[in-house]
Amino acid sequence: MKLDPVYRYLVAVDIESYGKRDNQGQSELRAALRQVLADAFDAIDVSVDPAERQDQGDAFLTLVKPEVSKVRLVDDLVREIENGLRRSNHYRTAEGKMRVRLALNAGDVHLDGTGFPGEAVVATGRLIDSVQLKESLARAPKDLAVIVSDGLYHDVVVHRYQAIDPAEYRRVDVAVKEFRQPAWIRIPGHPAAEIVTEAASATASPAAQRPVTERDAASPAGTASALPGSINHSTFTGPTSFGGPAAGRDVNYHR
Repeated sequence: MKLDPVYRYLVAVDIESYGKRDNQGQSELRAALRQVLADAFDAIDVSVDPAERQDQGDAFLTLVKPEVSKVRLVDDLVREIENGLRRSNHYRTAEGKMRVRLALNAGDVHLDGTGFPGEAVVATGRLIDSVQLKESLARAPKDLAVIVSDGLYHDVVVHRYQAIDPAEYRRVDVAVKEFRQPAWIRIPGHPAAEIVTEAASATASPAAQRPVTERDAASPAGTASALPGSINHSTFTGPTSFGGPAAGRDVNYHR
């Protein structure tokens, strides 16, 4: 493993209800999601190093080098993934549709040849595995639910780059195992007020339970305070990876 970390954007996708499919159904969905991702990255003209992709069965993690504009990921990549899902699901039955959770994050990671240890990777896994995101997708009319880290939200979303609209993002407080961090959920094309989950109502602060206003978007004051011993509002223990055959990790990313 390289001792020096490298900075990357992290794109994680996870298929809803994957375990309820039979073997052939799982194989077909995996192939379809790989194609959706490949087409989406091609559409925004971003190349990905094959060594910086990780396959987790019903989930994929992709690392993107920092030369790529983070705006293209938060705006363009999400749009192209949504378009790809629409094309892929066009001839599927309602029960056979591929519905996907997407998490976007950024931070330092290590490249060890079999996995990607690092707090940013753990955080991405926690975000995509959050109850709020799962419930948001389950209740959504779309086949895609997106969660954006608090850092990317304040770096990109609040500034309204390109077609980004902060009014589509709802703040939630994600709590999974040792992880505590605010994040922002979006259902493309729907206002934040329509993103309703029991978990969000139970765990979000009062400010998070109302639609984001322009004043909220312009100020980071609504973010949760960090816990003792935390980094960027998060706490972690031990070496980690997003999954795969990495020894000594404290996280094994699965549902």
